[in-house]
Amino acid sequence: MRKFTVTVLDTTGIQPYIFGSNRLRENIGASYLVSQATDNWVREALEKLKNQIKQEVYAFNPEQHQPAAKPHIEDDELAAELVYAGGGNTVLLFSNKQYAVQFTQILSKRILEEAQGINLVAVHKEFDWDDWDNQSLYEVVQDLMKNDLDAKKRSRIPSAPLLGLGVTATCRSTQLVAVGMSEKFQDDEPYLISTEIKSKHKVVSQANDKLQKIFATSLDSYEFPMRTDKMGRSAGDSSYSAVIHADGNGMGKRFQEF
Repeated sequence: MRKFTVTVLDTTGIQPYIFGSNRLRENIGASYLVSQATDNWVREALEKLKNQIKQEVYAFNPEQHQPAAKPHIEDDELAAELVYAGGGNTVLLFSNKQYAVQFTQILSKRILEEAQGINLVAVHKEFDWDDWDNQSLYEVVQDLMKNDLDAKKRSRIPSAPLLGLGVTATCRSTQLVAVGMSEKFQDDEPYLISTEIKSKHKVVSQANDKLQKIFATSLDSYEFPMRTDKMGRSAGDSSYSAVIHADGNGMGKRFQEF
């Protein structure tokens, strides 16, 4: 009998977090932070867990060369294994629930410190790896997503930030308490910002560098703008911006069929 713990991570309130203002660079920074919180930061949190418990973990990274023989938690006595990360969801396997909780604490702390405003939801479930007749790994993950995760989202107590005491200045983007002024950017004058906006501004250049790297072969002669006014129009001309939402209907069901 081999007992493991499945952990599913999800984020809530993503659209208000990303599109909370009309400033493009804040949208870019927010999108990048959401991606980091459920992807790269997960891998880095696993590394911290590894250092704390002194036991091996495995987190695949598509940007790096993968070993010919990839380790697996069911065969190689790993403490944790990253199953997949993408689309705001992350699934991991742990050798016990204690490690799962410890990992979640590490990741949650970083999100609180570096990505204020992102709401992370985590659910855990123990199962017997060898008892395939009663419940497979696929069924455990589906049960967690459809029941436990949804229930936790519904029962989560919404954050009610303290909106200031006495006379306080407010952030121009979030209306939360301002903690400082933004840096002068192009022809924009500095403005009051909250901790959340400060976090978004901090990663904008990293986000655009990553975009430039992804599209390096096909868009070498283009730059990704940080202001809507710079998106393909001539100076002094009026223009309209279009928001395009691309979604693949029923993609989850198609994956389930496999």
